[in-house]
Amino acid sequence: MEARRYESVVIFNPRLTDAQIKEEIKKVETILKSNNANITGVDTWGKKEAAFSFDKQRFGYYVAFNYESSNHEAPNALQSVLRITDTVQKFQTHLIRTKTRKFKGNPKRFTQPRTDADDFEFGGDYD
Repeated sequence: MEARRYESVVIFNPRLTDAQIKEEIKKVETILKSNNANITGVDTWGKKEAAFSFDKQRFGYYVAFNYESSNHEAPNALQSVLRITDTVQKFQTHLIRTKTRKFKGNPKRFTQPRTDADDFEFGGDYD
């Protein structure tokens, strides 16, 4: 099986201390490692204001986990643990695709190249 790349963004309770945040990050890392995921990066974005309030909190401590896994159940295992963790307010996991779609313009839209002269009408002396 081919390894897939994932990104999980977790919003922790802002009332946690720095030591408690580090413990929670280590817990998430052990969950991923126990499901044979290779952690490629952990980004701590810090305490930020959310777009909307949840659990009567306007702020949250954001952490992004980037990982690769050939075990496609690793994100599901992580999400099942995050759902029941009291210190987690919200979380979201995305599959990162390596293929990008190239833009192909509509060939019928512009059949002839346009010039600036097409926009003006000439009909007098402009000196």
